[in-house]
Amino acid sequence: MADPQSRYVIGVYALGVLGLIFAVVIVLGEALGGPGPRRVYWLVGGAGLGLILMVYGFILLLLRKLAIAGPRRAEAEDDLRGRWTKPVP
Repeated sequence: MADPQSRYVIGVYALGVLGLIFAVVIVLGEALGGPGPRRVYWLVGGAGLGLILMVYGFILLLLRKLAIAGPRRAEAEDDLRGRWTKPVP
């Protein structure tokens, strides 16, 4: 069984590929969209935009889990009240 960090890295790569697919959907929606019955392509492009924002949010969560983006709460030197907190091993 793979360690958790390698699963997170695979997740980041998979979500990156998904984000690239949604970016292509956005471009196609803008290129093919128009007034009238072609408006559906604009809606598909808008849905792609919403999905790409969600994917990037999940990528950020996985990067925080990997301790690449931002400090984890358990590793902070002190909390908001000025008390020292011990890092979790």
